[in-house]
Amino acid sequence: MSAKDLNSNTNYLSKIINHYKGLSFSNYLNTLRINFIISELKVNSLYRKFTIKAIAEEAGFNNPESFSKAFYKITNVKPSFFMKQLEENY
Repeated sequence: MSAKDLNSNTNYLSKIINHYKGLSFSNYLNTLRINFIISELKVNSLYRKFTIKAIAEEAGFNNPESFSKAFYKITNVKPSFFMKQLEENY
């Protein structure tokens, strides 16, 4: 979905997200992506078998480094540690 699909423009949508969510568009998008991956890792055992690179691609990140950085920024935990903890608990 794009701003055009919503009959809007990117500037306006960015301002709305900033106002209501208190985040820049890119930070909001990263939060949504990371929360999606966390949810999938918890409920889908197949995701827990993926590499960090594969998970990053599933989440829409261009590379594992940017994914790991965003994951840590949002959770204060490295994705590899998070996945290890999940494996120990499941």
